[in-house]
Amino acid sequence: MLGILTPMQVTGVRLPLSLRTRLCAGVVAIVLLTTLAVATAALYFVKRNMQTAIATEQFERISAVADAVDQKFLSRRTLLKTFSDSVNTHRFGDGHEGLQAFVMQHGRSLKEAFANVAFLDTNGNLVANLNGAQQIGRVNVKDREYFVQTVATKAGVISQPYRNRLNGLAQIAVTEPVLNEGGEVAYVIAGSINLIEQNFLGEFANMKFGKTGYMFITNTDGIVIDHPRKSRILNHSDEGDPDLATERAVPGYEGTFEATNRLGVHGLYAFKRISQTNWVLGSIYPRQEASARIEQIEHLAWAGALLLTLLAGGLTFLVMRSELAPLARLHEHMQVSRAATRYVPAKDPARADEIGDLSRTFDSLMLERQLAQERLQSSEKFLRDVTDNLPAVVAYFDRDQRCLFSNKAGLGMRGKAQADIGTMTIDEALPAWIYAQLVPQFAKVLAGTPTRFEGTYDRNGRDGFFQCHLVPDVRDTGEVAGYYVMTFDITRQKIAEREKAAGEARIRTITDNLPALVSHVDASLRYTFVNAHVRALHDGVELVGRSMPAVRGAEDFAVVEPYVRRVLAGEAVTFEKKGDRARGVGDNWYQSHFVPDLGAEGTVQGFYAMTFDITARRQLEQRLADLARVDVLTQLPNRLALNEVLPKALARAHRTGNTLAVMFVDIDNFKAINDTLGHAGGDAVLVEFARRLRACVRSTDTVVRLAGDEFVVILENLGTPELAARLAEKIVMQVGRPAFQIDGRALDVTTSIGIALFEAGDAPVDAADVLARADVALYGAKAAGRNTYQFAVQV
Repeated sequence: MLGILTPMQVTGVRLPLSLRTRLCAGVVAIVLLTTLAVATAALYFVKRNMQTAIATEQFERISAVADAVDQKFLSRRTLLKTFSDSVNTHRFGDGHEGLQAFVMQHGRSLKEAFANVAFLDTNGNLVANLNGAQQIGRVNVKDREYFVQTVATKAGVISQPYRNRLNGLAQIAVTEPVLNEGGEVAYVIAGSINLIEQNFLGEFANMKFGKTGYMFITNTDGIVIDHPRKSRILNHSDEGDPDLATERAVPGYEGTFEATNRLGVHGLYAFKRISQTNWVLGSIYPRQEASARIEQIEHLAWAGALLLTLLAGGLTFLVMRSELAPLARLHEHMQVSRAATRYVPAKDPARADEIGDLSRTFDSLMLERQLAQERLQSSEKFLRDVTDNLPAVVAYFDRDQRCLFSNKAGLGMRGKAQADIGTMTIDEALPAWIYAQLVPQFAKVLAGTPTRFEGTYDRNGRDGFFQCHLVPDVRDTGEVAGYYVMTFDITRQKIAEREKAAGEARIRTITDNLPALVSHVDASLRYTFVNAHVRALHDGVELVGRSMPAVRGAEDFAVVEPYVRRVLAGEAVTFEKKGDRARGVGDNWYQSHFVPDLGAEGTVQGFYAMTFDITARRQLEQRLADLARVDVLTQLPNRLALNEVLPKALARAHRTGNTLAVMFVDIDNFKAINDTLGHAGGDAVLVEFARRLRACVRSTDTVVRLAGDEFVVILENLGTPELAARLAEKIVMQVGRPAFQIDGRALDVTTSIGIALFEAGDAPVDAADVLARADVALYGAKAAGRNTYQFAVQV
């Protein structure tokens, strides 16, 4: 009983660290750990997303170049095929007369595509030559693989790289056979392309990845086709030290990965195969350059996290020291009071808060103890008076569980009177639901084991809590004569413990200021803590103690239930989802982290939930995707957009039967314009050309900048093919007049257009075929003198 406690002599006893110091240190540590955890998680996801974006962008750029190279090969093969067909229409017969003049007649269009075009007879002898007749009869290529393969298969090929025997240049050859009336090979047309010259790759030859990254080409045999260091061309990629990155790409790998090259440079590699030949297009982006921005962000983030920790920790330390100062004074008063023979209440007025309640409670308990000590030796009536005034049930039961003593509180539980003592048993003295909880404890105490039990009871529709102490009455003989029972109502204590476990005000201050929804859910899926952002989302309704499924609703909880099961199994999970429509945030995106709350024995006691609003990040991504499809200079759709739009347009034309036209448009003599005006002037011409081109067509038509001065126009739902001709005439006229005004000077600009039609009844074709036909028609328009248009031959 409280009234018979002996005062403890504690003068001079001090703990190594006071409660105030331990609490301050603990809160500062929590601030530090929380800040570090949030910063680490955020940086991890930012770094991972940026690294993925860099690799994706590098692969898309290299893929675009590969598509361009394929397109160039396809257009040149188509040009040679057209040239071969025209040879048959002229019927040169078995002699070689007239071939040289025929070649020179088409020299302008051929020189734009090839370094040289040659006619070879079936013995490999040169019989006609774009570069002049002086080499005729002096060159024989019957031992060249591309010649042998073309004669054997009667089909054109793209050769492996070789070195020209006359000029020593690194070249490849594109061939096309000329068949006689009997279907046998009469001639082999070979168009050569110099690898060291940059006109084949065009502007892509100067493409950079960072400051020192570059693009290169090798074939599946490991022979270097193109490289910034021209001395490596036609050499094997493994010459000298082996290059692990190229070794991986040569067997057929496509994609990105990190590796270290022969010079010790660690970089991000991207590889893409070229479909027209066995070339592999590759690029290296030095890792140090690619990650420079990421490292800068990481350094700034850690500096900010450290500053936030210092500010928040220092402020928390000062606030807690101030708030806990009265508790320290109360502790000193308690130490002195326990050693005193007579209790004197504290002189300072008690504050109107929890510490004030504790002070007043201590005053009250100490006065009760003092009163009990003064009456300790009084009669049984005095003892009953004391027990009757305790905030507890006090009773004694014998081995037969008959009640031999009960205070007023115990009798009042079942409406019993003093006369019932000695006749009623414990099951009659206690309510049924309390008795059922205590039954397992009776056997223990009657066996001589003191026991303590905590249980629940109904408290006006809410859970109430009690603590029951059962102490055996052991006689000198060792026999257990009965047991004492003392029961306390600990509802307020339990509520305080639950609130403390969920986080007190100092923890709430920290979590309420985090830019996240923070909560804790126990193993029974009841909330034990929510921060201010969660409360605000639920309109300020009290959530602690309520079940998670009931609060979130059936629809929203069904989405997160799989992750709840995983975290309760001990796994930390992260996921993204749309917001709850019932809460008015259905259009927002959120990222949630569920972390298991592990007890001392490793059991899962619940989990912590932290949710961030990532709507802005998602919007920045769906936006970055759009920018990847727009040409930066002209703001027109780019090649990537064309690869998505054209196949869909062809499918619609085939499905509806409407006529579709594809125009291949470029600026006449643009290289000369660039050389005269410089790149800045050339860019200005491209911007104005794009504006005029866009103004000439309908709003439903698509205008794309393919590369350099090459543009593509997609005309859908044409009533007649003549409409495509009228639009082409309009483009030629609008581009030519008025003159372009560039840097204060007037510039006459003309354009050439190649048009490919897809009409009702045509067999389905793919986008590459249509573009190739339009490209051939463009070469025809240029051969016709430029500043005009030409339709592709229907197939």
